[in-house]
Amino acid sequence: MIRWLTHGMVVLSCLVLTACAAATEANLSEEFDKSVKSYNRMLRWHEIEHAGMTYIDPELRNQYLKQAESLKKRGLAFADFRIVTSTCLPENKSGDVIAEFDYYMMPSSKIKTVSYRQEWVYQESSRGWILKTVLPVFE
Repeated sequence: MIRWLTHGMVVLSCLVLTACAAATEANLSEEFDKSVKSYNRMLRWHEIEHAGMTYIDPELRNQYLKQAESLKKRGLAFADFRIVTSTCLPENKSGDVIAEFDYYMMPSSKIKTVSYRQEWVYQESSRGWILKTVLPVFE
């Protein structure tokens, strides 16, 4: 009887640990999706600086903000964006996104499209997803 109880406790412990691991990976994927959508929406609605301060890796932030300021001065305006692909690898705490942005440079009204590859990593210290790539080149 004690032997069955011991084996039962071991099996139950394994099941609980497996469930916790699966829940953690699901949470990471869910947070990844939220971060990707939020960041790209911020860009779309001309909140480039706020997006950078919220999601860009601190080591890249100055470069990103200089690029954002330059684009603002050149009259960058977004018309739309699409997430083309989005891959989250919770076991590696990384993700990869390809987004397309339709934009124009004022005063021109000619719409152009740029593809923007985004490399994301989960940062344990801040318990959040950060972007390891700066803005693409807008011509």
